[in-house]
Amino acid sequence: MCDPTLAEPPEVVQVPDFWHRFKLSKSKFLALDYDGTLAPFHPDPMQAFPLPGIPDLLKELSQRSDTALAIISGRPLRELLELLGDLAVVMIGSHGREKRNTDGSLTAMEPTGKQIAGLEAALHLAIQEGFEDNLEKKLGSIALHTRPMAAGRAAEVEKIVFEKWSVLTLQYDLECMEFNGGVEVRCTGRNKGDVLAELLDLQPLGTFSVYIGDDLTDEDGFLEISGRGIGIKVGETETPTAATGFLASCEEVRDFLRAWSLSNLTPVTPSP
Repeated sequence: MCDPTLAEPPEVVQVPDFWHRFKLSKSKFLALDYDGTLAPFHPDPMQAFPLPGIPDLLKELSQRSDTALAIISGRPLRELLELLGDLAVVMIGSHGREKRNTDGSLTAMEPTGKQIAGLEAALHLAIQEGFEDNLEKKLGSIALHTRPMAAGRAAEVEKIVFEKWSVLTLQYDLECMEFNGGVEVRCTGRNKGDVLAELLDLQPLGTFSVYIGDDLTDEDGFLEISGRGIGIKVGETETPTAATGFLASCEEVRDFLRAWSLSNLTPVTPSP
């Protein structure tokens, strides 16, 4: 069980009435990124474990009758399952191209033939530059991880690969993006915002909806939830973003989840 001693819920910076609006809501939806949100970054992606206590909190939230919960990540679905365990929540991998439903059923959106050819070309270019050991192939994308490198070298490598991969984008229906710790070339036609829109459409009218993420790849989600709920960015408030509010760190996300878990299931009736 989670720690019941949390005195006050963490402030969602720039959304001072967040917890008041939360308490008034009968139905709630919470979607969360993984890396940099539930788990601190690590040079080895498979050592980026969720903070202690977070898996239990997610389990508790998944059992609440007033809350629908989803994990939306750029990671392959198999990695999410390995790192988070078999939670009975919707899990989205590969920027929306893989979905695991609460009943365990799986769906996937395969790249087109043109996109597959483009990803193969991108892979070949990166290998030619000597970065084979830093590459990760996913459904619909290839990521180059630079977190194990020194900062100066990482920036240099990211610039080289970004330029080479960008040449392929228009020809093969791809797009190239930087993320916290690397560069990724991915298929167009599906992103976190697209899948978040689908999940939001499934929620009852009047649902209090929240999406939390930390990276450039989460901006699609923040844009989508704007006007339909609240986007919360993990990190500094000075960072340009489409998110509405901020939490400072993974530790604050954990406190946020704890406050949500401890909240009363009965919504507060507003004063007349």
